[in-house]
Amino acid sequence: MTKQQGLKLSTIALAALMVIGCNSTNPTNAPQVSPEGMELKKSTSSTIAYKKEGIDFSEYDKVQILPSAVAFKKNWKRDYNREQTSLSTRVSDADVIRMKSDVAKLFDEVFKEEFGKDAKFPIVDKVSSNTLVIRPAIINLDVAAPDVQSSMNVKTYASEAGQATLFLELYDGVSGEILARAVSASVAGDNSYHQWANRVTNRADAKRMIRKWAKALRIKFDEAHMPKNN
Repeated sequence: MTKQQGLKLSTIALAALMVIGCNSTNPTNAPQVSPEGMELKKSTSSTIAYKKEGIDFSEYDKVQILPSAVAFKKNWKRDYNREQTSLSTRVSDADVIRMKSDVAKLFDEVFKEEFGKDAKFPIVDKVSSNTLVIRPAIINLDVAAPDVQSSMNVKTYASEAGQATLFLELYDGVSGEILARAVSASVAGDNSYHQWANRVTNRADAKRMIRKWAKALRIKFDEAHMPKNN
């Protein structure tokens, strides 16, 4: 991703998050048309989806999944560390970088695994005719109880692993034209009781959340290829 593309994604993501925040009280606040001319297809308190009018996804028989990008919630590290009474339990820059890398790797693995279940639509490394390009990102990542390296034997309990927002864009592989965009906020490991949170449980909760996103997208893609009733 180029610096210009990254800036564009960040700007659109910020605008989308602002809309989601407003939608908690008024779902109609989302613009009916995106800056690229895509039409609003879904607008709820947690999800916004746009699609270019007239696009037939059944024409795409190959999928390229670009490496995901991960961004934490603004000031997450600062806010988390303010609540820590011991220096050994605070999150370092190295912890943040490691967590971003771990989440991105897990995201890529789960998405490719989910789409790889259907051999009719192979995952390719290079685009050609009829290739759908998926550009995913996780933004606004908020980890409730990160498992940091500490000399102290500390156990953290939480009722949820955290929150994150999926920012997903679909492109035509040859022309580069944007076809759809979805922004969906979700909670990972939402429990009615507090439980011990560590790197293993955080990964399991994140994996379930990511698989839910991947499965929903794959089902939509499968539905687009089903025979249409006359």
